[in-house]
Amino acid sequence: MIRRLARLGAALMLVAGAAIATPATPVSAAEYSLDSTASYAVRPADGEIDVAVELGFTNTTPDPAGQFSVFSEVKVAVHDGVSAVAASDPAGELTATVAVENEVNVATIELREDLRFEESVEISLDYVLADGSDPDLRIRPSVIVFPAWSFGTAGEVQVSIPDGYEVRVDGDRLAPVGDHLESGPIDDPAQWLALVTATRPGDYTTLHATVPLDGGTADLQVRAFADDEAWGTRTIALVEDALPLLEQEIGLPYPRIGGLVIIESVAADASGFAERSNACTEILVAFDQPPFTAIHQVAHVWLTPALIEDRWIREGMASETAARVAGDLGVELPYNPTAEVERRAEDALPLDTWATADSAPTESYAHAASWDMMAEVASIVGPDAIRTTLGRVTASVGPYAARELDVNPTTDGSQPTQPLTSRTFLDQLETVSGADLSGLFAERVFTEADQALLPARRDARTAFDELVVGSNGWGPPDPVRAAMVGWEFEEAMAQIDAARAWLRDRDVVLASMREAGLSAPERLQQAYRSFGGGAEAIAELDAQRGVVAAYVATAADVNASRTLLERLGLIGGPDPAQQLALANGRFADGDLRGAGEAISDAQRILSSAEAGGLIRAVSAGLVVLLLAGLAVVLFRRRAAYTDS
Repeated sequence: MIRRLARLGAALMLVAGAAIATPATPVSAAEYSLDSTASYAVRPADGEIDVAVELGFTNTTPDPAGQFSVFSEVKVAVHDGVSAVAASDPAGELTATVAVENEVNVATIELREDLRFEESVEISLDYVLADGSDPDLRIRPSVIVFPAWSFGTAGEVQVSIPDGYEVRVDGDRLAPVGDHLESGPIDDPAQWLALVTATRPGDYTTLHATVPLDGGTADLQVRAFADDEAWGTRTIALVEDALPLLEQEIGLPYPRIGGLVIIESVAADASGFAERSNACTEILVAFDQPPFTAIHQVAHVWLTPALIEDRWIREGMASETAARVAGDLGVELPYNPTAEVERRAEDALPLDTWATADSAPTESYAHAASWDMMAEVASIVGPDAIRTTLGRVTASVGPYAARELDVNPTTDGSQPTQPLTSRTFLDQLETVSGADLSGLFAERVFTEADQALLPARRDARTAFDELVVGSNGWGPPDPVRAAMVGWEFEEAMAQIDAARAWLRDRDVVLASMREAGLSAPERLQQAYRSFGGGAEAIAELDAQRGVVAAYVATAADVNASRTLLERLGLIGGPDPAQQLALANGRFADGDLRGAGEAISDAQRILSSAEAGGLIRAVSAGLVVLLLAGLAVVLFRRRAAYTDS
């Protein structure tokens, strides 16, 4: 709608400033005044608007010396698609013709007599605007949309619309006065323009269809204006064919959103976004938009703000996806985005700032530039990389997770943890594809602040990749990934340096474990993944290093040669080797306390072996002495018995 106003306003300035009056002989006139009162009488039942313009034309160009200043005709800009053009003055009908001059539709009225300096003439100009005679016109019982403008060098405008309509005016002022709208005095008609929209609520025809898709069945409704069922028929057929193609191109299953309702609307109502409620998703599509627009709008069912935060990505992806689908459906593209970007270069802005811009030229540039940017990205990384990126985001897989990760997007309507932004889009795409897109994003997307971060980002990503390789399959720790995702690259580098130092110590400890026949417990890797090279991970590594050192020392003691007393002390008692085996198992399970206790038990057994052996030896000697003494006593008793 705003684009229309801008285009029509430019046309009015062209005609009013350059082609309204043309002089006859014998001298060119340069000045005149043309006062106008324009009345627009809307007849929706007939599909027409009667336009009546009362003109007061005065020649204000003085006669040059020896010559006359005269006008033989009057030119005024009229709407495109006019019919039944008629002109008259108080004496009767005048000849009026319509032709395009300098890309503007112009009505030329031949005056009954040449008009000399300070002479005036009253002229009536009448014409009809019919529904569909121009894309800017919609004159039906359900909806009325038309541009109203003023004429000449000063004017007024009145608009009459039947009762029962909700009326909105965009552009210049038209205020209700009684049963009609009035502009009041207009000092510069060439700059005045209003888009009048009138709707009759609830006057729709509804068409239904069900479309089976991978993500479930789409319950499709198309609500067309009651007097425009043909639009509904065309649209429901188009969307039925487009839905499975969109699902395939986007790479995500159809969301479980309830009913999908497409509503025919007027241009000022059609926002381009899917509005979701618990019951259904409603999409507004302007009646005068090309079929491509409906495909673009339906793509937003997948490409929602919950999935994609930044507007340019949503809009660019919707347009690029719709363009690929349009080729399969034989739908014509509305324009060439690259050519449109070049044409609107003076309105260029970083796409990341689009959300804060609200001018019509900016909107036009940003829509085209977003589409063009997404097409460029697709040409570099391929559509599969974009689909994989969306799948990772839907599954809440961050941009610094493993590239080869198996992605299974959710299908139950749940939302990702973090929606896609320009930063994470770049990170994800480069992770998935391996391509360098930072220059492209710097040129078209990022603000100066983000552009300034790109050198540090490059260095941090290089260090990140080296860290992943050096981790020997343990991957990046969470603090590093969090800093990288947040584009806190100074923090990321500090975390990477700490993680590198920790990994070097880890490698030493792991080597000690392997030499001792120990298996590294999972809790060591978990500490690294959770804390990187932080204090918690260092404490865990120190704890495991201590257990390993104790185990190694105790194992050496167990395997050392024994004295006779030590061997004697171990006979029949607890086996220190069994305690070491118990410690080994507990250590592998991550039970460092239990492993330490088993090692301590082994050490206790070893340390008490010699004393135990001595006790056993002494005990054995005493037993021998007792037995020997008993034998002597028995021998003596037997000898005494024999003598007696």
